[in-house]
Amino acid sequence: MFSEHKPTTHNVVAKVVARPEFVGTLHDDDMARSLGYPAALVPGIDIYAYLARLALQTWGSDWLFKGALSSTSLRPVYHGDDLVVYAGPIEHKDGEKSVEMAVHNANGAMVASARAALSDSVDEAPDPAGYPILPRPADIPPGDPQALRTGMRFSSSAETVSASANARQVKEFLEPSSFYEQEGIVHPAYLQRLALKNAHASFAHATPPIFISTEGRHFGPARTGEKLDTPGAITRLWERKGHHYMESEQLVLANGKRPVMLIRRVTIYQARQEVSAPAPAARGAVAGSGNPEGRP
Repeated sequence: MFSEHKPTTHNVVAKVVARPEFVGTLHDDDMARSLGYPAALVPGIDIYAYLARLALQTWGSDWLFKGALSSTSLRPVYHGDDLVVYAGPIEHKDGEKSVEMAVHNANGAMVASARAALSDSVDEAPDPAGYPILPRPADIPPGDPQALRTGMRFSSSAETVSASANARQVKEFLEPSSFYEQEGIVHPAYLQRLALKNAHASFAHATPPIFISTEGRHFGPARTGEKLDTPGAITRLWERKGHHYMESEQLVLANGKRPVMLIRRVTIYQARQEVSAPAPAARGAVAGSGNPEGRP
C-alpha cells in the first residue's frame, strides 16, 4: 500500500503467463530465447497491472470510480525479472491524492515510471456521443504512415467477459487480490488490452504494436456480462528515427452507453525496418514494451 507519510517499496516478480496469442512472438519464452533474448518479454500492460494492484490496495473500489493510473515503459522487462516499485508518499493537491512511482529491475535500471491518483470527487465522464462505435469492416484499411491521419477513428469489436474469462484474466495479470473475481469486475488492465487490440486491428499495420505509455481514468467499473466497446480516434502521429508513433484516445463503454474508462495511449504502430538483423540487446529494446529511442 501507499503511505501518507513516507516512501514505500514493493517487490514484484514479473512473469509472462502463457496465452494462445503469444505463441511465436517475443512474449513466448522459447521464441524469445531462440532469438537471443534472456527470456520472454513482459507486455507493458502487464506492468500496468502490477501497478494497479497498489492503487486498489490503497484506495479500494473508490479508485475504480474516480481514480487514474498512468504508466510509461522505459526498458524491456523479461519473464522472471525481480522488480522493485518505489512509491513516493501520497501527495494532496487540487482536490486529488497522487503517488509517483518508479519501477527498477534487479540491476537497478529504471524500467518504468508511473503515477496513480484518486480524485476527491467523481469526474464528469465524457459524452459517449463523441465516441461513435464503428463496426469492424470486412476490408481493413491500410495502416502505413502514408495512409494514417490524425482524427481517423478506430473500429470496435465488442467483447463480453464471462465470469470464467474474468478469473483467467485476473490470473494472467498476477493479481493477488480476489476482489475482481468476487465482485464480478473486469480488471482495468484487461480494458487496456482490449482497447489496444481494437485500435491496432482497425488498420492493416506492417508490424505488431509496441507499447510506450498509457493513462487510464476511471468513471466506474466494467462488470462481467456487460458488452464492452472501445471507440476512439488517433490524436497525433509522428516519426522519430524510423519508428512511427501514434497517440490515441479511446473510451471504454459498457453496453454501448456507460463510460467506464478513458484511455490515452502512445504506441509505436510501425517499427523501424532494419536493413540487417540488429544485436539481441537492440532488438529487445525495439520489439518489446519500452521506449527504444526516448519518448519524443
